[in-house]
Amino acid sequence: MVCSATEQREDSQGEMMDILLTASAAVLLSACVWLYFAGSKRSPQSARFVLAPGTSVSSAPLLSEADVVLYNLMRLAVQDHYLIFAQVPLWSFVSVEAMGKSRSQLLQQIALKRVDFVLIHPGSRHVEKVVHIEEVSPRPHQADRQRVIESVLDAAGIKLVKLRQHTPHTVPALAGLLGLEPEE
Repeated sequence: MVCSATEQREDSQGEMMDILLTASAAVLLSACVWLYFAGSKRSPQSARFVLAPGTSVSSAPLLSEADVVLYNLMRLAVQDHYLIFAQVPLWSFVSVEAMGKSRSQLLQQIALKRVDFVLIHPGSRHVEKVVHIEEVSPRPHQADRQRVIESVLDAAGIKLVKLRQHTPHTVPALAGLLGLEPEE
């Protein structure tokens, strides 16, 4: 009887090992199947971007001729004080901290809005001033857009400088408008 009890113990241990081995194989197989299907679901997202047939994309000017002239004059006026960039998205230089849906609502409001020119302090890398070119007769949607921009800039403590469209400017005049001392 001692022999049969030992044999039973060995048989039950063998059965346990078989069960454990089978369960491990099943878990491993399930993990492999899951990884395969999870990977195949992601592949369309990671597929190479291709333009639809008949779609044409080409380079377009970022600035008008008048904007380029103004940019060059401003660059001369601020060259020792600021870095200057044109057509900058508003969301790219403000940080929005808010609770709940307020943050996403504000980000949606400013998502497609950009400013004409930004003056960036080269040390802090923060936008200190925004230059806006006022149109002679803005359309209603442009006025609403400008109100949003002005509110965000005010809340962020960024100074807004407005320049009239089609008004000739000089380097010393721009330096004065931008709060800089003209160089002698």
